[in-house]
Amino acid sequence: MKKIVLASLLMFAVSMPLYAQEEIDEQPAQEATEQVTEETAAAEEQPSEEVAAKPKGTWTTSSTPALKIDEAYYNNWSAAGNSQLAITAAFNGTYKYTNGKDFWDNIIDLAFGIHWQDLDGKNTPLLESLRKNEDKIDLTSTYSRALKGAWNVNAMANFKTQFYKGYQYGEDTALISNFMAPAYLTTSLGFEYKKEWWNVSLSFLTGRTTFVCSDSLIKNGYNYGVIQDTDFLKTGHYRHAYFGLGSYVKFYMKKDIAKNLNLYVRAELFYDYMKRSNLQREATTRLELEHNGYADWNYGKKLGYCLYHEMDFDLEVKLEYRFSSWLAAYAGFQMRYDSDFRSPSETYPGFSVTNKGAMGALQFFQTAGLQVYFNWKTPKEA
Repeated sequence: MKKIVLASLLMFAVSMPLYAQEEIDEQPAQEATEQVTEETAAAEEQPSEEVAAKPKGTWTTSSTPALKIDEAYYNNWSAAGNSQLAITAAFNGTYKYTNGKDFWDNIIDLAFGIHWQDLDGKNTPLLESLRKNEDKIDLTSTYSRALKGAWNVNAMANFKTQFYKGYQYGEDTALISNFMAPAYLTTSLGFEYKKEWWNVSLSFLTGRTTFVCSDSLIKNGYNYGVIQDTDFLKTGHYRHAYFGLGSYVKFYMKKDIAKNLNLYVRAELFYDYMKRSNLQREATTRLELEHNGYADWNYGKKLGYCLYHEMDFDLEVKLEYRFSSWLAAYAGFQMRYDSDFRSPSETYPGFSVTNKGAMGALQFFQTAGLQVYFNWKTPKEA
């Protein structure tokens, strides 16, 4: 019995150091495991370099207001002349967002000018005649996504109108336009070929809505293509909007062609698929009006089948020479053909000075002078 007890005590004494050694060996292994777990968790909390390096979208903006002033005063001047003062305020803003293959371009183009002139030369009052010399609201927003090379697919929205009333001056002054009369909202889906300083947009799916929010203008024949039926005309309740569907082409260019000399060109063409049927409606409406004693009401056009009767065209060219960051000389020219605008030219008793049935006419606008810039150019990054 004593031998058995002694053998058990001997085995216990031998096993104790081994058990203690196992505990010592397990402790560093456990600490190493915990350290690896903590390092993994810390690595998961910190974003990877690829995520941190992901490109962000950037905004590039430029807001440039300008002021043009022209003044002349005459008093007992042998060469004669009329005292006058002209002030034109303009604002051009470009706001572009770029994110990889996506581009969002926004353009604000505003101008409004007034002109006073002493017509009788008596200077009492000095400036008795007030007229507009420039009036424009032009807003454009375009989203583009790069396809291949210089080709993009894009969606565009453009809105155009004017700030104030427009008159045709002559022996009988006639109101021919106003704010939202007309106004044009153009939306298109298409393709764009875009280079650094020029681009061409092409769309076969373009909608253009024409607004004429003035009953008096429609009554006097300035409906700008908003078709009226005979029943509407007899009751005096007019339509104020027309939706056209067609093709749209736009060319845009802006480049420094010499030191401090910048050239800007914009050309737009819209072809209305629905115009021919609308011309036929107008011709029918006019015949009905004449048959019912409305022969002097100046609505309707001569029906024709020429291509230019179904399209509108707008060309604008500007040259600008910068003397400094705040002063520039400029010259501008604009030519427009609007198939729905009736040019005033003949007098009819009791009615506005209008050319009945005109198919539209070429319109011209030219300006030149000096311009002061305020340079609110503010490049930003998002």
